[in-house]
Amino acid sequence: MAGELVAKNTDHEGAVRRFIEQFKSKPDLETLARIYLRQIQDLEDATFEVILERDLDNAVGVQLETIGKIVGQVRTTPDDDRYRTAIRARIAINLSDATAEDVIKVAKLLLDEFGESFTLRDEPPAQFRVTVHDPLQSADADLLHQLLDEADAGGVRLMLVWNETLATASDKLILGGGSVVGGGLGYSGGGGGTGKLSSSIGG
Repeated sequence: MAGELVAKNTDHEGAVRRFIEQFKSKPDLETLARIYLRQIQDLEDATFEVILERDLDNAVGVQLETIGKIVGQVRTTPDDDRYRTAIRARIAINLSDATAEDVIKVAKLLLDEFGESFTLRDEPPAQFRVTVHDPLQSADADLLHQLLDEADAGGVRLMLVWNETLATASDKLILGGGSVVGGGLGYSGGGGGTGKLSSSIGG
């Protein structure tokens, strides 16, 4: 990966020492070699800067938007970190097979920033219900629903449910008979919870 690349500084003195015998102890030639090596180092530094600034982990601003255009994710937030997360989710969608596990992967990418737990329920004949149990902070609800809906198969409806009135990040939306999971596949058995529920449905 680009983020693992390490630029190497040119060893000018070592290069001069490697001259064959007939070119050693010639000051003009050594000066010319050092000038050339400085230019090569400048070129290498510029090349690494271009590579690293276009790596998803390091890109910011316009560079990040360029990556977003490549994978098909428009910027919906001025926050680079959140946009970077949306790009990662878009990449996962582009590579997905539209299975429940793929929807879970996208949900985890979008909700992990604040450790928000969720359950996914497969509701035949053709609906996924994703319930976020923590205060929805990691992602905008509209963007979360859009990306999750695009992660599932065509013709499968995606219902996103979250709670607007949880007081603290430690509060949970508890569904009777259900299980709360941290990004895993869980099933809720219905029932009631505390707080005001909001939902978003897509086809």
